Amino acid sequence: MVTARPAAAGALVGAVLSRRWRLARRLGEGGMGEVYAAEPVEGGAPVAVKVLRREFVGVPTVLSRFLEEGRTCMRLTHPNIVRVTECAQAEDGVPYLVMELCEGVPLSAYTQNGGRVPVAQAVPIMHGILAGLAAAHAQGVVHRDLKPDNVFLTRGPGGTFSVKLLDFGIAKVMDVAGGMGNRTSTGMLLGTPAYMSPEQARNARDVDQRADLWSAGILLYEMVTGRVAFPAPTEYARLAALLSTEPEPVERIDPTLAPLAPFLLRALRKNREERFGTAVEMARALAAVAPGPGGAFPGIPAAALPLDRLPEVSPAPARPSPPPGASPSATPPPREGTPRPSKTPPGASGTTLASPAAPPVADPTPHVVIVRSEPPLAEPAPAMDRTLPSGDRPRIRAGVAPVLVVLLVVVALVAGFLLGWALGRAV
Repeated sequence: MVTARPAAAGALVGAVLSRRWRLARRLGEGGMGEVYAAEPVEGGAPVAVKVLRREFVGVPTVLSRFLEEGRTCMRLTHPNIVRVTECAQAEDGVPYLVMELCEGVPLSAYTQNGGRVPVAQAVPIMHGILAGLAAAHAQGVVHRDLKPDNVFLTRGPGGTFSVKLLDFGIAKVMDVAGGMGNRTSTGMLLGTPAYMSPEQARNARDVDQRADLWSAGILLYEMVTGRVAFPAPTEYARLAALLSTEPEPVERIDPTLAPLAPFLLRALRKNREERFGTAVEMARALAAVAPGPGGAFPGIPAAALPLDRLPEVSPAPARPSPPPGASPSATPPPREGTPRPSKTPPGASGTTLASPAAPPVADPTPHVVIVRSEPPLAEPAPAMDRTLPSGDRPRIRAGVAPVLVVLLVVVALVAGFLLGWALGRAV
């Protein structure tokens, strides 16, 4: 076997793991390792193999947790979960997971470009997500990092499409690694800020299945509105917005989304006790507000899954201009690192796997956010000062040197006066 030391991306192409799996091509990478398409040495259907990064192999807690979570994921057998068929270690000790190889695109190919997925397709996708979560939660497995990159739309039999959830348990392993190992040794893993629940933002280990249901609610919000729920210029600001603000109501963004408003309002409650308790309960509530033909959304097919085609996308509605006199900051900025909404290309209807209406994002957003011990930010300037033009603002100089100079001058004058007075009396 070729020693698994990935000095560069795709360095393991051509390697043979355990004399069984030949790594044919690199499919991508995540926080814990690289994913390759692999071929069985003795013949058979190709598979996907996730190989743990070399820097984590020497950390016993990370290594054992990776293997433990891999074996746990092998129990998850469900049509809406990418199946893990093997968890093993190569000859040099590098652990890897063997998974089914799916053809399709991630949900992020649509949502990360500001496009809106029609409700008639967003609801079936949501049902697929909840079905996969229900199966995992029944086995005591919490995803902890549900996001568009981990929701895969794959081709099924008869030209249909279905939903597959990826990377169960990986976030838990990354948490044990202290974030991302050597690259982020000063921080800790919190998940992906745009999709994490408030309780996970406060304490990365204080999560249960309701954290996944919050993330699912965020995914539906993004799909139908084309906007992030908590826009902010940085990941730190996004965490603050997550804990202290509420998403813009969907009916305000688009009045036709009003039937979904009560569902999303409950799904995104800050207090997890007020949210849906199980994925099954959440799916039933969604079916009640989007029941299919003749209901609030007549375009929804009677059978939620499988999908008959990949999502069509349309541009997100423009944000209204702030009212006169309002601060420009009243309009939330777009997601950091995300292109602005683009127009739907011609022929978007009925797009195929090879050409999704919104092009995939080449470099997905980081899996972690780093929390460092930094001094608090200075208080903002008073409101009156902010109204002044930048050239007219008063300049404030702070320091002790000018004060000392004045004191020394005063002391010298007083000393001179007293000395003169004393000499005068002596004469």
